[in-house]
Amino acid sequence: MYVKKIIQKDDEPESFWANTSGNDVIYRFIQQGNAEMKQDFDILSSGGMIEKTIKPELTYRELDDTDNLYSFLLFTGYLKAISKTDTNTYQLMIPNKEIQYIYTTIFEEWFKQQIKSYQASFLEALLQEHVEEANEILNTVLFQSMSYFDYDEKYYHGFLNGMLQGKGSYRIVSNQESGFGRCDLAVLPAYNKNRGLLLELKVAKREEDVEKSAELAIQQIKEKQYIGGLHRKGYTDILGYGIAFYKKTCVIKKME
Repeated sequence: MYVKKIIQKDDEPESFWANTSGNDVIYRFIQQGNAEMKQDFDILSSGGMIEKTIKPELTYRELDDTDNLYSFLLFTGYLKAISKTDTNTYQLMIPNKEIQYIYTTIFEEWFKQQIKSYQASFLEALLQEHVEEANEILNTVLFQSMSYFDYDEKYYHGFLNGMLQGKGSYRIVSNQESGFGRCDLAVLPAYNKNRGLLLELKVAKREEDVEKSAELAIQQIKEKQYIGGLHRKGYTDILGYGIAFYKKTCVIKKME
């Protein structure tokens, strides 16, 4: 089948590895793996190297042991050995861009599932004014993201939009005109007397500026009168939140 694809010159090139069983193994281990393993995949997907002990021979049953994962990935071509540092210990990295794409695609799919699992609790924490809980949830999910992501405002906007999809009785609107400007995100109830949310986002340039950036987001909500604009549209109970990000960390502040 693979050879046939090569000789059919009119066909678009496809990834030979894209649907192989090894991909399922990677996804399963990312799902079940500990923090150290997820960090290893993060390093690999970002083009870095990891050092692991490789078992020279593996049986099929031994694939369920996380200690043997890297041996399997090396033997099946999902990793390559760069150098040998000790007996059966090697520096490993992803061999090419095609395989790197597979790793990142698998991790992104897993990350989407992580977002879904936290959606309802995150939205409920904001609606109930449980700011500390909301902070904890958002930082937990962010910490599991990959370092190769572009941590710009567009990324965080999309990420937060996904985190707010926990209830069908709410409508998420983005960059909507309100007051004297456009707010980043609003979570509006189907019945306008129920509680809704308005969120303004900032991206800090340094980790030590995250708190200040969240306060600046609150200040912008007040100065632009975003919530007043929603009141004029009939929404009577709107909470305002300033959220600031720096890479894999964030701070949420509630407008008083």
